[in-house]
Amino acid sequence: MKKIFAAAVAVVLLASCQESILYKAGLDKAGVVTIQSSATKEIGCFLEGDGPATLTFESSKKVSSDVEVNFEFDATEEAVQEYNRKYGTNYQLLPEENYDPESFYAVIPAGSAVSEPVSVEITVDGLGISSGIIYCLPVKLTGTNSSITTIPGEQYAYIVVRGYVYASAASLSGSSSYFDMPSTVSAPALELKQCTMEMRVKVNRWQSSNPFISSLIGVEENFLMRFGDISCDPNQLQLAGQGVSLTSKAHFDLNKWYHVAVVADGVKQNCKMYINGELDSDQSMGAKGINLGQVYNSIFAIGMSEKGRYLNGYVSEARIWNRCLSQTELINGQCSIANPRKEAAENGLLGYWKLDAVNKGKDLSGNGYDGGAHNVSYTPANIRCPED
Repeated sequence: MKKIFAAAVAVVLLASCQESILYKAGLDKAGVVTIQSSATKEIGCFLEGDGPATLTFESSKKVSSDVEVNFEFDATEEAVQEYNRKYGTNYQLLPEENYDPESFYAVIPAGSAVSEPVSVEITVDGLGISSGIIYCLPVKLTGTNSSITTIPGEQYAYIVVRGYVYASAASLSGSSSYFDMPSTVSAPALELKQCTMEMRVKVNRWQSSNPFISSLIGVEENFLMRFGDISCDPNQLQLAGQGVSLTSKAHFDLNKWYHVAVVADGVKQNCKMYINGELDSDQSMGAKGINLGQVYNSIFAIGMSEKGRYLNGYVSEARIWNRCLSQTELINGQCSIANPRKEAAENGLLGYWKLDAVNKGKDLSGNGYDGGAHNVSYTPANIRCPED
């Protein structure tokens, strides 16, 4: 059955400087209208098939009579690229043939401050959203049929269309089941000042014997993301290594998919941990560099470290970068990357392992850090991302 999810997030309160602008311009008395969106001006829309994105408009004051709010689409490459530059995204312009608004206005009913929703029907034919491509359609407020007006510089919001990604995943048994990457050993490109490491994982069972470690990705005693240790609970995420130590505040559940990431900056000597794109932990670190080409009993691996400490669960996506990814980039890349070779050439992607029955550990970045699969099996291609 087709499932469609469309969300419009409540508008952020105006900053004090904006309030001052409104006061000086007299707009505080007349009232202003905004588009309900996220802090980054997004109106999110997840689709499996054709379906609607929803636009809702909000006045700073309840209206005494019906107010018509007018808008248009600024469907230009320039508008999308400006957004990409501002927020560090890589969205593409939604083609004109793939959207159809029911109207170009909304009505805020008398006695209310929120408009009736306006539906924009999205068709997905030819978009390739299931491969991880994300599309953007800029929306611009043009005014109302009343004294209520728009906020200078705040007329835009952006419909962002994403698709669910279906893939198979690697099943790791918790005993001698893992991937390792021989070509990482002593690789100069893996001596890093900055590093982002991310993975999508679901755990079947936590380790129950000392040292209670379920290895995810990296190299022990250097830069390793793992669950558990003698210093924390088996279901806490931990980054461990030389001059780097960070443990999640969150405790994880079994049989649930998570996207986990660590962003380490040796220049600023800071490290952050993200869970499903949300910041969990942030602290300083002593290390000024990271070397993923080192060996500590084992080489760089997924699902194993120090010749053991295996993961009992599933892994589907794993990546390393030579820079600090933004929170927005982590959120947008949780399920897939549409063009990994371009990301490697232009944006610092070092290794990308799509751990499915087709690729089986091959490094899709083109950098040659192919993984050897040891005692790995694969699920059918029915694992959906996001899971919910």
